[in-house]
Amino acid sequence: MQEPSLLLRLAMFHFPGGDSYLCGLLLFCLAQIGLNLNRHDRWHRTLTIASRIGLIWSFVLPSPTPRWLLVLFAASLLWLCFADWRSKSANDPVIQSHRLQRVGWLRCLVAVLAFVIVLWELQYRFSPSAGSVSSYRLCIVGDSVTAGLNDGEDTWPQRLARSSLWQITDASQPGATLKSARQQVELLDAEPFVLLLEIGGNDMLESLPLAQFEHDLEQLLIAAHKPGRTVLMFELPLPPLAFRYGETQRQLASKYEVALLPKRLLIGVLTSSGATVDGIHLAPSGHERMASLVGRLLNTDGTSRQEAGSYQHVGPR
Repeated sequence: MQEPSLLLRLAMFHFPGGDSYLCGLLLFCLAQIGLNLNRHDRWHRTLTIASRIGLIWSFVLPSPTPRWLLVLFAASLLWLCFADWRSKSANDPVIQSHRLQRVGWLRCLVAVLAFVIVLWELQYRFSPSAGSVSSYRLCIVGDSVTAGLNDGEDTWPQRLARSSLWQITDASQPGATLKSARQQVELLDAEPFVLLLEIGGNDMLESLPLAQFEHDLEQLLIAAHKPGRTVLMFELPLPPLAFRYGETQRQLASKYEVALLPKRLLIGVLTSSGATVDGIHLAPSGHERMASLVGRLLNTDGTSRQEAGSYQHVGPR
């Protein structure tokens, strides 16, 4: 296997990373505002096309926005389409004017709802902080993106240990799933530390039934959630038709006080030039990028340390 082409990597970053969703909604919102402010018919067609492109663009790979908000947006959009059709079919100028005014208000409504969805999604675009920690202990539970594919591979947790003062315990395993990750978490002691979860991708790519995915993820987060422990988890970049997996991950992360790391961070590493060997598993430069990313998230400062961190792996390789 080989690294995907530049065009494919750009598509992987833009769509599963969530940028297309936000950009499309913003384009739709601006086009609707433009249609309301339009005083020249020659711009109407252009703005209408832009509105439709934005709508299609955003929902090619939608992000797991709350359903009630999406239903409200869809209902308002259908109402707008119906009102616009009625205004064009009216023969009486007075009736047509009244209906056009209603169309204007509905355009404002759908533009506002689109902007509300954008604001909702923005909360998942910012990286949470690990907060204040009493000791520089980091435990990592992950799959082959973290553990690598081969014995002796210089993985990103090892690189992070060499470049920071964190004491790193790595419980990652190639081929790990949510179910096996729970066993990996149980190998760790109960002392306070930062726990980083990079897991769930294998379950999603294998099309694990959603109910089983939810059960396994909840059991994992129950095992991970301990007093004094800070839990961080990479949000899953979503392939087509995987909307519900992301929705479940967000709901359970909120329930068990797990801080989600934006999916654009992980997909940003995976789609960097030379970062992977096959589009998923990291090459040496990818491991280096991942170590730098996690180092920034943990606010590590290699220049001020007095001694290097340490690394140990627990569990079978």
